[in-house]
Amino acid sequence: MSAKRKLDPTVEEELIDESDHLTFLCLGGGNEVGRSCHILKYKGKTVMLDAGVHPAYEGLAGLPFYDQFDLSTVDVLLISHFHLDHAASLPYVMTKTNFRGRVFMTHPTKAIYKWLIQDSVRVGNVHNSPDNLYTEADHLSSYSRIEAIDYHTTLTHAGISITPYHAGHVLGGAMFFIEIAGLKILFTGDYSREDDRHLVSAEVPHQKPDLLICESTYGTATHMPRLEKEARLMKMTTEILNRGGRVLMPVFALGRAQELLLILDEYWEKHPAYQSYPIYYASNLARKCMDVYRTYINTMNDKIKRAMFEGEGRNPWDFRWVRSLKTIDRFEDVGGCVMLASPERWCPDPRNGLVITGYSVEGTMAKQIMNEPTEIPAVVTANRGGSTANRGVDGQVMVPRRCSVEELSFAAHVDYAQNSGFIEEVGAKVVILVHGEQNNMGRLKSALLSKNSDRKDKDKVKIYNPKNCEELRIPFKADKIAKVPSPPRLSRFTITTPRSLTHSLTPQVVGKLAQKPPGNQTLALKEQLLTGVLVQNDFKLSLMTPDDLREYAGLTTTVVSCRQKIPMRAAGVSLVRWSLDNMFGAVVDIPDDDGESSVEEEEKSSADEDNDMSDEEEEGLKRKNGNTFKIMDTITVRCRKGYVEMEWVGNMLNDGIADATAAVLMGLETSPAAVRHSSTTATHTHTHSSALSEIPETSPHAHIRHSDRIEQVLTFLEAQFGECVTPLPPGSQPASSSTALPPKSIAEAATTTAAITDSRAATEEMDVVQEMREVVPGVQIKIDNIVANVWFENLDVECRSESLKMRVKTVVERAVETVAPLVDLLGGY
Repeated sequence: MSAKRKLDPTVEEELIDESDHLTFLCLGGGNEVGRSCHILKYKGKTVMLDAGVHPAYEGLAGLPFYDQFDLSTVDVLLISHFHLDHAASLPYVMTKTNFRGRVFMTHPTKAIYKWLIQDSVRVGNVHNSPDNLYTEADHLSSYSRIEAIDYHTTLTHAGISITPYHAGHVLGGAMFFIEIAGLKILFTGDYSREDDRHLVSAEVPHQKPDLLICESTYGTATHMPRLEKEARLMKMTTEILNRGGRVLMPVFALGRAQELLLILDEYWEKHPAYQSYPIYYASNLARKCMDVYRTYINTMNDKIKRAMFEGEGRNPWDFRWVRSLKTIDRFEDVGGCVMLASPERWCPDPRNGLVITGYSVEGTMAKQIMNEPTEIPAVVTANRGGSTANRGVDGQVMVPRRCSVEELSFAAHVDYAQNSGFIEEVGAKVVILVHGEQNNMGRLKSALLSKNSDRKDKDKVKIYNPKNCEELRIPFKADKIAKVPSPPRLSRFTITTPRSLTHSLTPQVVGKLAQKPPGNQTLALKEQLLTGVLVQNDFKLSLMTPDDLREYAGLTTTVVSCRQKIPMRAAGVSLVRWSLDNMFGAVVDIPDDDGESSVEEEEKSSADEDNDMSDEEEEGLKRKNGNTFKIMDTITVRCRKGYVEMEWVGNMLNDGIADATAAVLMGLETSPAAVRHSSTTATHTHTHSSALSEIPETSPHAHIRHSDRIEQVLTFLEAQFGECVTPLPPGSQPASSSTALPPKSIAEAATTTAAITDSRAATEEMDVVQEMREVVPGVQIKIDNIVANVWFENLDVECRSESLKMRVKTVVERAVETVAPLVDLLGGY
């Protein structure tokens, strides 16, 4: 059994995320023709392509290497067409393995597949072979689970989009266009680009795939033109008939047999001299499946459709000169005839002729007889040869061969010109060759590489020809930036996506978010930040507000509200506020919605006898120090009688802020700093107003003035650059100054997107900018005669040296973060 070997990646010089690799594994059909079966794995999705058997082997030996892969992980199995080397092991996969995925094939393929596999099982039963892979009951039970799909119809399952296109190989043959997480893959199966008498040639999908998996059956060989080939076939046939012989054409019962019958029937119609010679197709299976051909006229080419609906209106599959032979035993072997079958009784007669019209797989009788041996092993008469029969070394009955042997390929496969032209027209950057003998596949790969040798490295096509059980890993680099298509009235938004959202995934803006107009017209000229919830459903991205999750995503949202009470016996509202200001920078007073008695009210009632404050002074103190306030727009703090209550919406960020708030409050009454700020140097008194008024209203760190921040930033820059830092004169403006709001400035308190849209906040921000211009608009840093101007308005740096510009910009940004309160950095206030 072959060991797996990982091939080199497409891009070696660039690190690619592990999830961006596509894994391709040939379980069969790698450097061989037969038992086609391929595995595609990408982004946790698995697609299986075909499930055939090898025509040269029997039983388990003819199966793909299913034991090399866990079939329970397969999401979708696609069957390209009904030929045994592509579909005959499907009942085994569906009934004898742990496969649980869905199976798709076209309608004609499913119709013919039923009779084809049933006939194959019955033939095996006649020979009483112990190597039968499945029974007729297995076939019928699995058949009901197969789903049919129309050409050009896109079906999506588990995030995998599938679209079948005409392949032209046989009736119902399909190429599958597969899309997983934006990665586009085209699997050709067996395909033909030549127009014949009844099939549509292979189509080129309108979308460009990133990966092409195509056959390489004939390698670099060139086919004879169809008309010349048909003329030569009829010449061979008539020469054999004219010498009194019989013509035998060993063909597969379905596919090329129907094409040959059309050719022969038309020739006999035009040449009455040969109408006395009967044409037989000796296949009960072909006779049954002719009804399928008569049914699916709509999937065939225009020539067949015209013959059906114009002229005499006769179904083109109702032959005039071709007869069906149910069994070879009923055949009256008298005179010349043309037989599309595989009997061996004519081999000893030199007048007879054998015309091989299809591709011959290594190890089969057809491949062997093309070498014109003197004897061939018997198949039909093997069990009734008698004691006088000539037997080979292994005891097999041998039949002398004296008939003529000719080869004229009518196999509906592409030659080199057609295959290379199709690959170039499709335009995929990565090509995987399958379904070809090792020599043919190697020659085709070399020819394709030579054809692309004159291209630039970025335009060259990567070509692989993996062997069976050889794992191929191909990286497909992901897009890191996705552009959101917005309605006409919206400006253009840019969304930075995680690396896991890859390969041209474009979020769709839906719901209330799509109806939201740009808040500030000056910012509409630039890229705005659009905030929302990015929902991924089978690689489809949608951007929406949390309120739209239920309607557009079918998701139920739950808000967890947390509440915690902390005992607070001695500290008052002012001390609580002061301590939180020290920690977070600023707190915001909000209305008290609970209506409970506050600590201030308790203190007021306990000191009524000695309180000398007037009603006006008491009301003013209450207005200054509210009992309920908000921290960083997330934590609501209420001061109550004997305790402080915290309330917030539970999430990872809010829980962290709540933990920090709780830590401050729990240590408040024992903190030396709090004791110092709340104590007085006066003698003991019962005057309550005096004690309250001496506690600082806010922390010096809260609501720090812009001039103080600028002074701190200047100190930071001087520590970095020394005496090279000089303040710019008041009133100076940058060369590209405009009225647009700065994206992030020293004066900005990390204003959120929602606040930007508020006209009052915008007006206040513009006033701050104007104030900064009048005080210190920026600084000049001069190093080695290179000048860099730093403007505090928008933290922009002007410098002709790019290296110095980036260095100064980094230092300025760190300086701003250093002097800013915590509430500003996290954007909560």
